[in-house]
Amino acid sequence: MKNKFPLTRFQRWMEGAAWLLVATTVIFTASRWSALPKVMAIHYDAYGVADDWGGRWIIWILPVLLVVCCGLVSACTRLNLSALSLPFKPNMERELFILRAIRDMLCMVNLECAVLFSVLQMEMLTEVNLTLWFLWVMAGVTVATVVFGCWRAWKCNQGTL
Repeated sequence: MKNKFPLTRFQRWMEGAAWLLVATTVIFTASRWSALPKVMAIHYDAYGVADDWGGRWIIWILPVLLVVCCGLVSACTRLNLSALSLPFKPNMERELFILRAIRDMLCMVNLECAVLFSVLQMEMLTEVNLTLWFLWVMAGVTVATVVFGCWRAWKCNQGTL
């Protein structure tokens, strides 16, 4: 079934940026493959000492998860309002506004997911430590995006936004 409301320019830009990050992450991982040792530390204890080891193939887990996550969120942005499970009964007269709010939120979450996974992957491959503060910032930004997106869709449904 063809979607009667195509993605907006903003949504296409956000999705394009997310997929550009996905491609960059995969290419960067492939370019670093030959420099990686055959056996790598895959877990560290609280003191920063390696306590678990694995093969270098483990470095492909984040890029694969990134492709899957971004693919699923991108697929969700193509759904019609009737295919979505919402916490409120949608007013079909306001379908375009509700769908746009939900798609904006999904496209932003997609880009945030791509940024998070890409930075974590780059950190693992280059041994730059950003994890502690970066995870909290990204978690906060993503939660704020989802809360704002749901609030915006709800207000659009009421006709007050």
